[in-house]
Amino acid sequence: MRKVIAYEDDPELRKLLETVFSALQSDYQLLATFPNPLRVLAEINEYKPDVVLMDLQMLEVDDGLLALYKIKQTAPDVKVLVLTMFDTDQKIFNALCLEADGYMLKTEFSSSQQLPHQAMRKSLATIFDGGAYLTPSVARQIMKLFTDHSLSERMNRVKERFQLIFQGEKERKKHREAGLTPMQTAVLEKIIDGKSTAQAAMELDIKEATVYTHIKAIYSILGVHNRAMLIRKAMQQRGHI
Repeated sequence: MRKVIAYEDDPELRKLLETVFSALQSDYQLLATFPNPLRVLAEINEYKPDVVLMDLQMLEVDDGLLALYKIKQTAPDVKVLVLTMFDTDQKIFNALCLEADGYMLKTEFSSSQQLPHQAMRKSLATIFDGGAYLTPSVARQIMKLFTDHSLSERMNRVKERFQLIFQGEKERKKHREAGLTPMQTAVLEKIIDGKSTAQAAMELDIKEATVYTHIKAIYSILGVHNRAMLIRKAMQQRGHI
């Protein structure tokens, strides 16, 4: 039996998913549903799903795309089926660049032409047979994309953007684990970026004296004595030297 978890911020659709998988329980088990993917890697590790259903936009941002990137970087054997209302070229392109195994529109999932559990069974069967499921209208848009001669370059840019976002998130986590507060982390990032104390104060909308106070606290927490040592330590942690 295949294990499934789902990320969807619409409570009505989460209930619908539970109903759908109750009709598919001979083949699939829906272990859990979540309103956002903020703990996606911990939840992947806990539930060890075979497939993840991923909405693209939750918390009013494209966090589904970042979650997709994280899953494929850390658990590449886990299948990810995007289940979304967005059918724009850029959304589709980004999801496929980040190695989504399928892209299913919610309109298809809830259409009157077929029962939701039939649509879900069809999409998952395609994925586990080694194919890539695409809603027909999405497939037509993909064909248009492949006429773009700059396709390879665009794909690389998408991957690089999400790689930087993920790396930055991991770096902030390291700082939090080291005992830095969110504001101390923000100040540290400004210093690493080469900002002066005045520039950091202006960009963070705090007083210059407050920046000095945070820098002093950061020195103490990280065990350094000046800005050069601080930047060097941060760069070493990032693997730049």
